[in-house]
Formats: sequence, structure tokens, C-alpha cells
Amino acid sequence: MSEAKETQFGQANQVLRSDIDQVSQALAVMPELALDAAIRRGIDQGRKRSIRRSRKRWSMSMIAAGLSVILLLTAFVRVSPAFASIVKDIPGFSGFVELIQGDKSLLTAMENDFIQPVKLSDEKNGYTFTVDGIIADDQRMAILYTVEGPGINGNTGFLDYKLKTSDGKDLVASIGSSHYQSEDAEGSSVPVHDYLDIKLGDDAKMPDSLQFSLLLGGQWLKVDFPIEHERFAGMREEISIEQKVEVGGQRFTVKDAVITPLQISVTIEADANNEKHANGFINIALVDEKGRRYESNSAFGEFHTAITLHFKSSYFVKPKKLTLVADGLYLSDNHLSLTVDTNKIDTLSSPGNRLQLASKELVKGEYEVKFDLLRLNEIDKKPGYTLFAHGGTFKDGAGVSYPISDNRGVEWNSDEDKVTYVFRIPKADYKQPLTFDIEQFPGYVLKPINIPIK
Repeated sequence: MSEAKETQFGQANQVLRSDIDQVSQALAVMPELALDAAIRRGIDQGRKRSIRRSRKRWSMSMIAAGLSVILLLTAFVRVSPAFASIVKDIPGFSGFVELIQGDKSLLTAMENDFIQPVKLSDEKNGYTFTVDGIIADDQRMAILYTVEGPGINGNTGFLDYKLKTSDGKDLVASIGSSHYQSEDAEGSSVPVHDYLDIKLGDDAKMPDSLQFSLLLGGQWLKVDFPIEHERFAGMREEISIEQKVEVGGQRFTVKDAVITPLQISVTIEADANNEKHANGFINIALVDEKGRRYESNSAFGEFHTAITLHFKSSYFVKPKKLTLVADGLYLSDNHLSLTVDTNKIDTLSSPGNRLQLASKELVKGEYEVKFDLLRLNEIDKKPGYTLFAHGGTFKDGAGVSYPISDNRGVEWNSDEDKVTYVFRIPKADYKQPLTFDIEQFPGYVLKPINIPIK
């Protein structure tokens, strides 16, 4: 970056820092409220919306986080036009400014010039795929890229991709995308800016380089780019906590925290003797001494055994104190099950009669079955229960086991106290009834949690 640009960046930083505290506190409460409003508007327009899982999304909570990004795009642009103007002038990054506005970790990283320019492209048959740059530390990376070509515009939707390490192995990580549709005219062709958000597992190491391939026009375009580890060397703070907490008779130990420029990771272990199945903490966040909240939107592990939660980072803000807070715990009984007759579309037994078989339909060679989860209040609706175990099975009346497909989704209406879960099961002549083991089910205990992190 030139000396003139550095001077401009310094001036923009002064403007941004003068009001960042106030806006951060506003953003802390906006995502949930704005998301509720957005869902209601969407329901009013379409009445029902179905979310299908794909490998480009982490979970339903991540979809919610993605919606929050969309809703909050312009917050900092309005407050700090000087900063936004300067960043837009950095060659190759003008189209990404709005995409990262809703992510405080990426925002403060860009504010501190924590970007590695890449500007490498692949071109085939009129299509161009460019990796403009990356924002990375030793556990998280955002890849900023641009695609253009015939028919490419804001309505293109998700593009299939591959990420491999320099030795050709698949990158094992949690990967999400910021992509959302725009109002581009049908049939128009304009460059599309997007980014992949990559979070490595606890023991994984950031590779030295990546092969990023994207499917455009029925062909794979590939960009190989290095990851400059010296840019984030030594930018990691590890904190031992070892603090015990009990909620609803369930015991946990907050083990440690790791603070890097792009995220804060907090590891929590559940006591092996806990009698119920923990499904998550209610409204969990990190809060600093100025009341700024750093939300969690992804995790590795399971709440009922051990889990590492990823929070927005406070690295560049440098707070004096950080406290882990939550309003309570989502939990359910163990060894719950659902028994249904899919021929008669009849529910024979379910916990509290709250889970009901709603329909069965043959779709693409499989049975698509829908279950209504009833009598949900506002707290019940938030976590997005999986109901059945990932990669789980069910048994028919003869005791034969069958797989539950991972092709599943959720339908909801904000005006109702129910959520409809969609699953796929094999097309077969089952001996009725069918029995499904339930892993997660509604239930919670409200109890404030406050654990000092630093």
C-alpha cells in the first residue's frame, strides 16, 4: 500500500474509532431483532419457506447468521463513510466492502489492513474466476473472489466448488458463504463478488497454500494461491480457564479460550455423568467491559460431550475484560423415540405428543416424510433442533434398520407455534410401525451464566 493510502487509512481509522463503540453495541442487539423481522416479511410474501441443508452452509444457525449479514450490510458504511471510501479505493476490493459489513471480525481486520492481496485468475470459454485476496489467521480464512461470464449475475445462486491443500487433499473445515441474490435483471451478465468463510477444526493447521476450484459454465476453473503465514505469526492469545458451571443439574467445565484476529474459540466439556442431553446454551455470547457482544455462529463438537464455540473476535479492539454469558441451557431427556405408521400417516407415540407425522411423499426415488413439532414458544424456536442423529437410522416393525438421509430441511410459519421437519428415507415395503430414536428435543432451563474469560 502506498504512503498516501496509508495516510488515508489512518484518517479513516480515526473517523471509524470515534463511533465504533456506539455502533458495536447497537449491532449487538440488532441481528436477532432484524432477523425476526426479516423472517416475518419473508413469511408474509411467501407464507412458508424451506431451508435445505447443503455443504455450503454450516447449520440453520449459520443460515440465520448469513441473513444477519445481509440485514446489517450498510451499518458501518452509514456511520463511517470515510473508512468505507478508503477501503473501496484499494485495488481489487471495492466489491467486497458491503459483503463483510455485518461481520465485526472481518470488519476490524480490514480496518487494520489485515488483508493479503492475491489477484490470481483462471479463464475458460468466456468465464473468469479471480481470487482477489484473503483475510486469514491460523484458524480462520475468508477468501474474497469474483466470477464473471455469460449469464453470471446476482441471481446466479450458489456455485459448486472444491478446496484442496497443496498436496491435493480435501480441506477439512467448516465452510460457509456470504452469497445472496440481488435484483439484477434476468439474463444480464455482471461480475459477482462473494467470499468463502473457512473455519478449521481444533487441531487442524492452516495450510501453506490452497487450490480453489469453481464450477462455471459446466467447467472447472482453478486458482492456486499461497497463504502468507508471516502475516499472522504470533497473533494468538491462549487463556486457561478451567471454570465449572452447573445448569439444570447438568455440569460443564469451561476449559480454555484462544483469541486470534478473526475469532475467539472457547472449549466447553460436559460432565460424562450428566443425566440429560445438552443441546446448547441460550443466547450465549462474550461481553466486554463496554457492553460489546461477540456472538457465536459456529462450533465443532457436541454440547453433550465437548464442544468448541467460535465467537466474533475482539483481537483488534483489545478489551480489558471478556465474560462468557448465557441465559440458560437447552436440554432434553435421553432415550426418547418416535413411533409412526407411514402407511396410515399416523403417530403412535411421541414425547408429550408434540412430534407428529404430517405426510409421506415419493420424491426422486425416496420417501420424503414430514414431521410437525408442536407447541413451541419463542425460546423453543431458536435453536433449530436436529431431532434425529446425523447419519442416524430407524427401525421397522421387524427390527430391520434403515438410514435416514442427510437431505433434510425445515419449514416454518412465524404465525404458528410449530416447525415442520423434512427428512428422506429409502423407498421400501416397510413392516409397520417405524421407530425413530430422537437425539434433540425441545426443553430448556433459564439460569444466568457469567464466567470471566480474561
